[in-house]
Amino acid sequence: MAEIISSRAKDIEPSITLSLNTKANDLKEKGEDVIGLTAGEPDFDTPEIIKKAAYEAIGSGKTKYTPAAGIAPLRKIVAEVYTGRLGIPYEMRDVVISHGAKHSIYNALYTLIDPGDEVMILSPYWTSYPEMVKLVGGVPRIVELSGETGYKLTPERLEQELGRGKPRVLLFNSPSNPSSIVYRREELEPIARILLKEGISLISDEIYEFLTFSGWEHFSPVTLVPELKDQSVVISGVSKGYAMTGWRLGFALASREVAYRMAAFQAHATGCPNSISQWAAIEAITNGAEDRERMRVEFEKRKEMFGARLEKIDSISYPEPGGGFYYLVDVSSYYEKCGVGGSAEFCEKLLEEVGLVLIPGGAFGCDSMVRFSFAAGEDDLNSALDRFESFLARHPG
Repeated sequence: MAEIISSRAKDIEPSITLSLNTKANDLKEKGEDVIGLTAGEPDFDTPEIIKKAAYEAIGSGKTKYTPAAGIAPLRKIVAEVYTGRLGIPYEMRDVVISHGAKHSIYNALYTLIDPGDEVMILSPYWTSYPEMVKLVGGVPRIVELSGETGYKLTPERLEQELGRGKPRVLLFNSPSNPSSIVYRREELEPIARILLKEGISLISDEIYEFLTFSGWEHFSPVTLVPELKDQSVVISGVSKGYAMTGWRLGFALASREVAYRMAAFQAHATGCPNSISQWAAIEAITNGAEDRERMRVEFEKRKEMFGARLEKIDSISYPEPGGGFYYLVDVSSYYEKCGVGGSAEFCEKLLEEVGLVLIPGGAFGCDSMVRFSFAAGEDDLNSALDRFESFLARHPG
């Protein structure tokens, strides 16, 4: 039989976060006694005012193709709101609406790099980052970070990496998935200044921007160093803050030329974003702050409850979540006790013995860890932790 699969396609693996979330749901539907803390999405329903805006869009016939870069009213409101939020000017032509933040990142990578160019990715990283870089012909340069720096890039480490060669792009994420770390102003500004000085492009994934907790504040690199705007693409969307994951609506803010090229690529690759989701997103961005804050407060309560239980467990460690809805926990001290060689085997054993589904850290470039999502109800969270504690108790040192 003739070989019909391209070498490029053979090099790409499915998203483990999506596949494990699907597996957990399938097991539940079959009546299996499992709890899955795998979801990278809010468990809340989309707020009513947003759904109402979608119904009205359908009723008024706003169901046709739109411009490839998105409808003008949405692009205008994104430009207006983020000019105020980021403190630097954006216009409608600087905004590209896409099928989610992931799509926006892919468009940005396609636009900013040529085949063979390096993209610096910080580990722990979101599982799709390296795969997207490879899909557009780039070369992922993984920078492994450790608990000594709170899993954050420091200016000194960045300078050290640049001594080995300059990447074309830094792909940056704060608040972070999977670690939920948030960079403070004094940590981020010197990094942004190095990028500006070295002429390195920045893709700043800020999809969790509204999900920060007490004592933490989100800063965009372009806010701290406005001169960085012309070599940056800021990515966000409505998925996480407004519980609109399935609506598939993200956006990018960039210099005019970059935005134009991103929109041109999108026009040929996928066409326009979903028309109904675009009209619903206008309502979310314009009038959704109260519902957004209500959900954020609930996530913070869960974070505190979850953390209070985790801190009582011996021989694990984790960065304190500053935003997002994850705990990334180092469980490597239990590997030998459990008879496993890494995070994937650890998670398989968890599922087999106590019916708990977590995401292995190997998917994020940190095989010593596993990711818990606290985007679930309090009963499920407590039951999951009961099972986790029971599992560890079965494998004492």
